[in-house]
Amino acid sequence: MTQNSILASAMLAIASCVVSVAAAQVAPPPPAADLAMPFTDRHKIDISNTRDMYDGVLIADAVIHTDMMFPSELKWKMTLFQNILNKSNHFQARAAYQLSLMGVPMADILAIWRPDYVAGIKDPRIRAAFEFVRQNAQLPSQVNADTHAMLRMHFIDRQIVELIQLTVVNTINAVHDTVTPIPTDQETIDWAAANLSPVAWTLGKNAASSEDEQRARPFVGEAIKQAAQEILSQWQPENLRAVNPEFKTDWINYITGYDISPVTFDTDTDGIEDPFDHYPEDYSRWRKPGSNKANKPPRKTPKFNVAAYDYAYFQPAVVAKTRYPYSDRHKLDTEWLRATSIGTSYLERSYSGKDRAFDVNFQMDLFFIFMLSSGCTHCQVHGAYGVYYTAEEEYLQGVIPVDERGPVIERIHGLMDFERSDLFSKAEKAAFRLARDAGTLPGRVTAAHIAELRRYFTDREIHEIQSAIMACAWLSPTMQAQATVTDRLSMSFAQRVLTVKGWNPGPHLGTPNEQRPFHMTQYTGAYAANMLSGITFDWASEWVGADVPLAVDSDGDGVEDAFDGYPNDAKRWEDTDRDGIEDKDDLDIDGDGIPNDREVALGTFPYKADSDGDGRDDPTELKLGTDPVDPLSH
Repeated sequence: MTQNSILASAMLAIASCVVSVAAAQVAPPPPAADLAMPFTDRHKIDISNTRDMYDGVLIADAVIHTDMMFPSELKWKMTLFQNILNKSNHFQARAAYQLSLMGVPMADILAIWRPDYVAGIKDPRIRAAFEFVRQNAQLPSQVNADTHAMLRMHFIDRQIVELIQLTVVNTINAVHDTVTPIPTDQETIDWAAANLSPVAWTLGKNAASSEDEQRARPFVGEAIKQAAQEILSQWQPENLRAVNPEFKTDWINYITGYDISPVTFDTDTDGIEDPFDHYPEDYSRWRKPGSNKANKPPRKTPKFNVAAYDYAYFQPAVVAKTRYPYSDRHKLDTEWLRATSIGTSYLERSYSGKDRAFDVNFQMDLFFIFMLSSGCTHCQVHGAYGVYYTAEEEYLQGVIPVDERGPVIERIHGLMDFERSDLFSKAEKAAFRLARDAGTLPGRVTAAHIAELRRYFTDREIHEIQSAIMACAWLSPTMQAQATVTDRLSMSFAQRVLTVKGWNPGPHLGTPNEQRPFHMTQYTGAYAANMLSGITFDWASEWVGADVPLAVDSDGDGVEDAFDGYPNDAKRWEDTDRDGIEDKDDLDIDGDGIPNDREVALGTFPYKADSDGDGRDDPTELKLGTDPVDPLSH
């Protein structure tokens, strides 16, 4: 049996062990009337934009799809595959059109729609990558410890991280298309109509209801290539104090044609741009009474059918029984792509940096509800703690008196079943429903959600609600895919407060050596102390608790030197053990003295000399008789 056939057999064996964890209660489908209701005036929500959110999405999208450890063409194929699973017609057409522009034959593009497409991929490594996309394309994510083992049979951790970021950026786009279906541009519509009829592609909810609504141009081909170049050409990865790069081209208006002002003046620095601020010189108020009156839906629009959507969206986590335990997962954070992280950091800042149309408290409510729906228990911990912490900040010295903590805890518990809680207004519940129904993929949001929001909020407020949800769509699949181990402060809070409601930490508890040392709120003092002392504060490394390598790329091949076996040769990079033999020709890829075929037979990972990341390499564990893929056995 050849090395590749052994690897293929092992990958299939591991994949067969992956256990899908279905929600205990399936969400009811939206009513037929709501599915048929058209989305209208979507452009008015987009015009009322928070530009840092949109720029962040475009930056992350443009950079992740460039050539890196995985070639651009392969990543676009995985993007198309993911959007087929997510039922996003707009992004299906966009990805297929992009592949066509790259010269991929239409037969190969259309084949991705086939139900047996992944099973038919001959290369076991590529098949493993697509299998991961399948598991992380949906929310709640289906990734578990056996998924990690499957990937580590074929890839170094830096490649696994690139796959994670690709699926996450695609999830952000899919959720965007869920909360505000994107009216597809005519160029993409014409191409799709001419080429995608064999797979019965339709425009669906992405059809524009007016000329004003339809987007002007697609973000494909030379446009997306230029956008990535604009970011990467001015980026200074060696300088942690360098200002994050920005687009030279106004890509938002290029794509939308909405003529949104590229400069967002905010005279009173209240977080509300002057065009949407009725009191631009008054920090304490921005919205006039009744200012959303003209925004309300037509009189005959039925009220939101609460009962049809109501279900127990919070489900206690169930940890799948797997063949392999989690190992070394905290190291995934240390190999994160700094370049694509620029865009996602914009997303985070857009909703948590400061109060805007809504205060941070309300944004944390939305965050917590989205995470309860999406199934990420790590994010649920931070959501609950975030609700508590934002309340705590309002008290003298940032401490809630003991006798006043009860109402804050009651609010957290109320969010876990908000429909039956008397703590929230009709307006809040309308926003909460959008967060809840965007928290699953494929999405459950309909035009009825937006119509209900318009009864209570301005377009600017609706856009901010959606921005917060899109930021959640970055975090949830990331943390679920990595099985990120939660910091001690947040986890201890959750175990005190949430377990009484049946909550459990799922796979995110971890072992002590895996836990992040701090919660983000604890960094403020360290950041200030370091900067006052003239010491550069590296947020990424401090957050992880280990050094995150800088993205220095000497040969410009898209692979950072820390992971490049040939840092001065742009045509090669794959030499995991740095022994001068490329991985494709190396019988011992990780250089641990155990041949690849023997590693597969043993169940250890050919791309990791220490499969379980417990500090003892595989040969040592085998000699001692301990389990080399169990971090607790050493």
